[in-house]
Amino acid sequence: MSSKPFTGFSIMTVARIALLAMLVISCLKVIQPFLGALTWAAIIAISAWPLHTKLRTRFNGRAKLSALLIVLLLALTLAIPIGLMAMTLADTVPQVSNINQDLSAFHLPDAPQWLSNLPLVGSGLTKFWQSVQADLPGFFEKIRPTMNKAAVWILESGASASLSMLEIVLAIIIAGVLLINGDALWDGAERIIVKLGGETADKLPEVIARTIRSVTTGVVGTALAQTVLCVIGLLIAGVPGALVLGFLCFVVAVAQMPTLIVWLPAAGWVFYQGHTGMGVFLLLWGFLLVNTIDNVLKPLLISQGAQMPLSIIFMGVIGGLLAWGLVGLFIGPTLLAVGFTLFKHWLEPEDQACEHQPAADQ
Repeated sequence: MSSKPFTGFSIMTVARIALLAMLVISCLKVIQPFLGALTWAAIIAISAWPLHTKLRTRFNGRAKLSALLIVLLLALTLAIPIGLMAMTLADTVPQVSNINQDLSAFHLPDAPQWLSNLPLVGSGLTKFWQSVQADLPGFFEKIRPTMNKAAVWILESGASASLSMLEIVLAIIIAGVLLINGDALWDGAERIIVKLGGETADKLPEVIARTIRSVTTGVVGTALAQTVLCVIGLLIAGVPGALVLGFLCFVVAVAQMPTLIVWLPAAGWVFYQGHTGMGVFLLLWGFLLVNTIDNVLKPLLISQGAQMPLSIIFMGVIGGLLAWGLVGLFIGPTLLAVGFTLFKHWLEPEDQACEHQPAADQ
């Protein structure tokens, strides 16, 4: 007799869970093409929220005007480097065409003296240099397949970067909408988190926002530091177009790609011009300063802003980057910060109870 109600209840429960799961999966399927843009939009909106509140106060509460100004500023910061790089590429293409036409007249200079003085590998590198110098067309013919593969890889990377750029443009527009409705969205997020995690989760929204803003500060601040160092090194070495290369270095650094993409070819150009000392200087400057500062400054900036131990932030940054790519820089530290906060609350249940008790009595 008692099994029928239990069976009926179980069937209804399973049916409701199945319908709810189907609804969630269907919704995720619908928003999947926009999931990346929505994620970046949320990161941008949370990072820009302090600026938005200041501008909104200055504009007498006009949230739409403040959000529009932030969107325009973000669009300009995206458009200026792209425009400068496009102008540089437009000037560079004819030069590259001339190099291809005059390839037969190209002559590799003699090996520099410092190359033969290198321990262990100096003599071998000098012999290789001399062999290439003796038969430069043959060397180009040998490396042509590798160069073709590299060109295909560059084209594929360029197509992927174009899609990512479109995603970021869409994210900036969505971030403006999120900023306009920020107060209502923040209240809703707080209610959802407290509903799922209970009273002990009331601090998690602020932890999440603080961590995301700290990661943004760490990524952008480190990229700016690398850009300044790169431009200084390029100017000292006498590389033309140092400011344009600096913009490119900033974009590369923000995208978490190695900055040697920018300064290593510049060092090769300095060597080709016959300035061996400056070439060595630029290599050392790049490897010891421009590249190394990223590993030190970024976790330090993030940990100070997020008010979390440096070890947790470091693991979150590296682990998130390996797991999810660029967006993992924000997801990894945020997840570990939330987990660390919940763990601290779990370790101090009595303190939490005493903390909330006066409010409950009132």
